[in-house]
Amino acid sequence: MAGGLAGTGIAVVGGDGRQVMVAQALAKKAAWVKTCGLAGVPPGASLFPVASLAEAIDGAGVVVFPISGVNAGGIVGSNAGVEIKIGPEFFAQLPVSSVVATGSLPRPLQEAAAAHGIKVLEYAERDEIAIPNAIPTAEGAIQLAMEHTPFTIDGSTCLVLGYGRVARALTKRLVALGARVTVVARNPRQLEEAAAAGASRRALFLLGEEIRKAEIVFNTIPAPVLTAGILEEAPSRLLIIDLASAPWGTDFDAAARKGIKAFPAPGLPGKVAPETAGKILATHLPGLIEEACARPD
Repeated sequence: MAGGLAGTGIAVVGGDGRQVMVAQALAKKAAWVKTCGLAGVPPGASLFPVASLAEAIDGAGVVVFPISGVNAGGIVGSNAGVEIKIGPEFFAQLPVSSVVATGSLPRPLQEAAAAHGIKVLEYAERDEIAIPNAIPTAEGAIQLAMEHTPFTIDGSTCLVLGYGRVARALTKRLVALGARVTVVARNPRQLEEAAAAGASRRALFLLGEEIRKAEIVFNTIPAPVLTAGILEEAPSRLLIIDLASAPWGTDFDAAARKGIKAFPAPGLPGKVAPETAGKILATHLPGLIEEACARPD
């Protein structure tokens, strides 16, 4: 597979409309692509929907799971109304040096893959995909805020927790819409960047003070930051939109007890801009898979 995907069979397993676009892009490069648990696949010369996971991976040198990844229970998301579940034994069915590309993979399954000589490509956080995906995530978060508040973003008081890819895109758009934005983060350099983008800045240890003044909080920190103690300082009218990866950074039970509306917002690109999100994956994922195939490990 070092020469590319031309002689390689690929199984695309699970996903939604974005993964259909990925399958179509891979079909232009690979010997064949079989899909399983994926509705909406159009007919193609080298694109074959099949009924079972076993049939999909038979003869495949690459298996592609969706950007949502494989969860802790081994479940793969599917828009076809079927349950797809993998365990450690799944990797024994693949040829040594095969590539499994997935948004993310639980550590026990990573260890099982390594034990069977399977290469793993976790692509959700790769810059090629995560940076452009930050834009529909930010736009989707603002859409949710507009739907769940009785006031405009213009003039609202917003906290953005963290200052990674999504927070940068979000802060820029909130400032442009006229919100009063404060970025709360640990990293002094990130706080400097936030100030240059037009936001106020506060160290994370001051979150308890800042949350008292907030109307909307967008969390991007994948660690417990909006704890019961912090939420005790928050007004009950507060809206919390948690954009971090599971298990998120908000104590949702504590928020409910305080009467605060709080919810996680995973997978926004596929929900609010599926065509754009699909194009991002279809453009960049085939090249990342080719790189993974060429790795010596």
